[in-house]
Amino acid sequence: MNTSKFLVESGWKDVTKENNVKDNGLLKALAQLKRADEDKHDEVLRTLDDIAKLATQAKKAKEVVAVQAAAKYLGEMLDAVDAQRRGIEKAKAEHEKEQKAKAAAAKKKDDDEDDDDEESPELLTTKLKPLLKLVARGETMHALVAKSGKKVVVMLSRKPIPPARRKILAEELGGGSTKYYPGTCCLEAGATTFALKAEVAGMAKLIKLALLEQTGLRVNKVKCRGDDGDDDDGGR
Repeated sequence: MNTSKFLVESGWKDVTKENNVKDNGLLKALAQLKRADEDKHDEVLRTLDDIAKLATQAKKAKEVVAVQAAAKYLGEMLDAVDAQRRGIEKAKAEHEKEQKAKAAAAKKKDDDEDDDDEESPELLTTKLKPLLKLVARGETMHALVAKSGKKVVVMLSRKPIPPARRKILAEELGGGSTKYYPGTCCLEAGATTFALKAEVAGMAKLIKLALLEQTGLRVNKVKCRGDDGDDDDGGR
C-alpha cells in the first residue's frame, strides 16, 4: 500500500517526543493501517476513519494548539487521510465493478450453455450430470419428467424448459404415448426431490432408475411430491 509519510507510525511518534505531546491512540491506529490488507477496502476505510477522528481530536487539544509544528503535522495527516481514502474508494469501486462484470459473464455463460444444443440428446446425459450435482449442493432446477409405460426420462435446466424440448424426451422413450410432468428439482432433507404437477405414486423409483441410466450417478434417495401427496424410493 502506498502510504503518505504523514500516515506512518514513526513520523507521529517523533512529533510527540520532539514537542512533548501526548499520544491519544494515533500510534495504535497508524500501526493498524500499516498491517491492513490493501485489498480489504472496507477494513482500510474504517482504519482511516479512526485515524481522522483521533487526529481531529488531537489537533484540538490545548497542548497541541500551543505547538505549531504538532498542529501542522496533524493537518498534513488529515489531508493524507482524505487523499488515501479517495484512492481506496476508487479501488473499491473498480473491484466491485470487476466482480459484477465477472458475475454477469458467468451468468451469460450458464445461460448460453442452457441454450446450446436445444435438440441434443446430451441434455439427458452429459449435460444432465453437472446439473444433478448442483442439486445435491443445494441449488434448485427446473425439471421435466416424461413417462411412457413404466419408463421415465428426466431433464433438468437452470431456466424454464421450453415445450420444444419435449421432443428429445419422447425420442429417448422410443415414441408411443408419452405424458409430461413439469416441475422443479431440489434437495430436501437429504433427498433429491421432484415437485411435479401430477400424481406421483410410484414415480420416485422410476426417476431414480432413470437418473442412474442417464448419468451413471447413483442418487441415494429420491422423493416426489405431487397432487396426490409424496412418494419416495423406499430408501433402497
